[in-house]
Amino acid sequence: MFIGREKELKQLNAAYNSGRKELGVIYGRRRIGKTRLIDQFVSDKNHIFYQAKEDSSYGNLRSFSYEINKLMSLPINFIYSNWQEALDALSAYFKGKRFVLCIDEYPFITKQDSSFSSIIQEYFDHSENNLMLLISGSDVSLLKNEIQNKESPLYKRKTFEMNIQKLPLEEAILFLKNCNDETICSYLSIMSTFPYYLSAINTNNSFEDEIKRLIVNEYGPFFNLPENVLSKSTKPDIYNSILFAIANRKTTISEISTFTKEETGKISKYLVTLLNSDIVSKRTTFNGNRKNNYYVISDPLLKFWYKAIYPNQNRIVINNDMVFEELKTDLKQSIELGFEDVCLLYLNKLNREGKLRYIYPEIQTFKADKTILGRSVQIDGLSKHGSNLLVVECKYRKDKFTQAMFEHLKESDSIFNKNLKREYYLFSKNGFDSKLKETSNIHLIDLKKMFKKD
Repeated sequence: MFIGREKELKQLNAAYNSGRKELGVIYGRRRIGKTRLIDQFVSDKNHIFYQAKEDSSYGNLRSFSYEINKLMSLPINFIYSNWQEALDALSAYFKGKRFVLCIDEYPFITKQDSSFSSIIQEYFDHSENNLMLLISGSDVSLLKNEIQNKESPLYKRKTFEMNIQKLPLEEAILFLKNCNDETICSYLSIMSTFPYYLSAINTNNSFEDEIKRLIVNEYGPFFNLPENVLSKSTKPDIYNSILFAIANRKTTISEISTFTKEETGKISKYLVTLLNSDIVSKRTTFNGNRKNNYYVISDPLLKFWYKAIYPNQNRIVINNDMVFEELKTDLKQSIELGFEDVCLLYLNKLNREGKLRYIYPEIQTFKADKTILGRSVQIDGLSKHGSNLLVVECKYRKDKFTQAMFEHLKESDSIFNKNLKREYYLFSKNGFDSKLKETSNIHLIDLKKMFKKD
């Protein structure tokens, strides 16, 4: 069953109904749902959906010919002499009818045949208005280069592009509609809103049983998680070292370099690829007038994998029951940290829907060292619009959110201009002190409100 992607499907259908030829470029990290999205989009349309292979250009032409032959009910073994002939045959078959041609994992062909993009450019330029051409893939850097590099044949040809990212909160929750609020929170904290992870969950089992089945298990689909989600163009040993370092709180380039024994220039180069693939995010900490960058793993399940599974894989194969018991502390910590991101997903949902007082820029974690308070400051979420300041604090704990915690938050945000009008969003797993409910500029959000079933 296909779930979500309403915004993306709306964009694709608008392009399909435009009455002109379209060239859409669709990219995103592996296992983010690009292929499922396109498959859903073309399901009721004239189309040919070709998934390129890690093969030679001729091997891909042969496979593409098979797809055309099946479509046209031709002898399956017939192979077109070149790409132009195959594409022209396709256009002749759909002459006068709107159709979609999708070449998924497009970079697999261009890496073997540098002329392929020129062939596609010429085909698109001379096509009729009935063509909708989609090229997609997980090699984000290469696909961006195809449309942004002035030397590329496809430069200025694309009519739209889509960077497919994880689901919005409201769509992710649909995978977990049979779970209670605390279980929903646990899954989203450890898996965020990635459909690849959420679609694997059996909601008839307990949360711990599912984590054990899926990842702390040599036969589980996520036991070798990086092989599934990292780009195939990456070098596993180097990326494993970098991500293992970040998972163990080595978050600056110099710290990662020291931990991995690799040069800083090399670390910087590979971090660019991880950033482009949405595996890693770059954040900023403030130190007086200076800004320092640090890096975090964007995917909480991948972070948990490198922190807990990677160093224990051999032991898990021997006795996963005992190792899982050892890893429960890591799992609990991952959920507590991931809760902050779930809260920000909820706030960004309200922001998109216009349900906050203003439309704020992206709400993000804020960190500052050596502040005027004589201590470091970390605020779970912060955004400024004009003279308005949105301040967020999240507590995943057994006890209620107390007045003292709120006073500490107010002290932390006092490093900002006192004339800014504050609006506080406080999140708590287990409720709030009654005194907090009497303050006008505070919004109190519990799990029931976050995951409200419509």
